[in-house]
Amino acid sequence: MRLDQFPRPRGDTGLGFYFCTDASRYDRQSAPYWLRELKDLGASWLVLTSDLERRIPEFFIRELIAAQIEPIIRVDVRPIHPVDRATLADLCRQYAEWGAYYLHVYTEPNLATRWRMEDWAAPGLVERFADILFPAIETVHLAGLFPLVSPLSPGGHYWDLTFLDHLLDLLARDERRHVFERLGLCAHNYASNRPLNWGKGGPERWPRARPYDCPNGSQDHRGFYLFEWYDAIVRDRLGHSIPILCGETGLVPGTQNDPAFPLADEMTHSARSVEMARVVMDGEVPDYVFNTAFCSLVAGEGDPTEAHAWYKRDTSTLPAVRAMKAMKKHERRFARNDAPADSSQPGASHPIYHYVLLATPDSGADASAGSSRWALSAALDYLGYFHSTVGFSLDEARHASRVTIIGTDSQKGASAESKLREAGCLVERVEAGSEGELRHALGELVRRGRRFRHLPG
Repeated sequence: MRLDQFPRPRGDTGLGFYFCTDASRYDRQSAPYWLRELKDLGASWLVLTSDLERRIPEFFIRELIAAQIEPIIRVDVRPIHPVDRATLADLCRQYAEWGAYYLHVYTEPNLATRWRMEDWAAPGLVERFADILFPAIETVHLAGLFPLVSPLSPGGHYWDLTFLDHLLDLLARDERRHVFERLGLCAHNYASNRPLNWGKGGPERWPRARPYDCPNGSQDHRGFYLFEWYDAIVRDRLGHSIPILCGETGLVPGTQNDPAFPLADEMTHSARSVEMARVVMDGEVPDYVFNTAFCSLVAGEGDPTEAHAWYKRDTSTLPAVRAMKAMKKHERRFARNDAPADSSQPGASHPIYHYVLLATPDSGADASAGSSRWALSAALDYLGYFHSTVGFSLDEARHASRVTIIGTDSQKGASAESKLREAGCLVERVEAGSEGELRHALGELVRRGRRFRHLPG
């Protein structure tokens, strides 16, 4: 898939937050308050933490999506160990049904604190993590979601660039290459107290940087522009850029990780947060960077990361809250939108955004008879809600970026899907044995406010 085919929320600003580590915050009483605050902040993305036992409530995810805020779901497994694939599959299918797209399992596996000590100390850490992660990624993919490679801690106890390079090398040689179609990468790009442009230009500009050694006059990846260093590894190992979704972004007031620069006080935090938001909205970061995830919106009860929180337990807020609310917001700009049109590129021959193709046994000779009639009748509410183009013509459908095939003829639907994919279309099928069954399936999409089950858009 091209970068522009991955799902993004409507009116996407590229701005987002990491919500909270405390599952008790997912309550009906406070949800309206947080939705209002997120919209005032201009957020289009929100990172939500869950685990295999405690799911994020359905109402919370649906209300975010209705507000055009895209959830990124973190399934935190501590200590790191293999998950039961059936349990994970059930969890992922639920999240997909509720309208979520992006999910990653595990967090910062390059930290010793995420493992049992005996597991961390054993040989072949990256290989063993790959044996744990790759089946989980495949499970997420098969459930219809867009899996993300687990985020690493910048630097970390096992140098993150080395860890990622080895991990992606193993992934590139793995037999489960079909997961590449919808694969992304989650990243934690903290800016620390260094200048915001620290490390900008990646390894090509700063070739002297080494693990745990940043010589005088050089810069490394541990800053906001970490994504450029990760993308260099991605392109080297996978051959092309993939979406990088941020899981945690920003500064932490009161930190001075680099003694060469002043401490990051609350006003520095505010000014640089606004500047990060601006460069994302204005398209000054690469198109493969989907969002920020300012960390964190709020801290949980007893959470030691209170210093990170924009909203404090005593109801006070960091100055960044007021500054971000006052900032003028606009939809995220992308470099691809500024490039001149090229009719030779994929997508130029797809002027129709969405085509609904009725694939029924009699859709060729007599499109008004039998199952063709009830399939069209069952789809009317869906077509009216999403304003999709509808018809029986495979040749016409080839001109669409996205095609939904609906009907009763599995053989005809499979044949049409194959031909449309060859034409560069994104395709999904909705099959049903009766008008009522089809009406219910399409009605559920309308109820969710989602045009597609699994396709981006």
